[in-house]
Amino acid sequence: MITQADIALNPGMPPELVGQLQSLGRVAVAERRIAPGTRIYACMAETAVDARLIDRLPPSVELIAIAGADTGRVDLEAARARGIKVSHTPAAAASMALSLKANIAAFLDRGLPLNRI
Repeated sequence: MITQADIALNPGMPPELVGQLQSLGRVAVAERRIAPGTRIYACMAETAVDARLIDRLPPSVELIAIAGADTGRVDLEAARARGIKVSHTPAAAASMALSLKANIAAFLDRGLPLNRI
């Protein structure tokens, strides 16, 4: 059973991704601060997710979901140190929006995203 979750989106996320994720839980664009209780932070591959940003995430964040195949802008060591899983969408995905949604749905259902880093 999929648990409804709070999902924080980086402000640069395309509107079609927002629509796809709304069936998985409450979705909010994270302008400056991510609300306590948020479980998932979603961003584009072009977004820098460095140690400073990861340190500012609330303790409730369990997954950084990247819309795109490139993970080079994510500080994977900082995420691992906090126990935060990181996933991405494969480059060959026919639909980035559906692939991102499937990753998050699998995480909510099983605790592991489909395309875990």
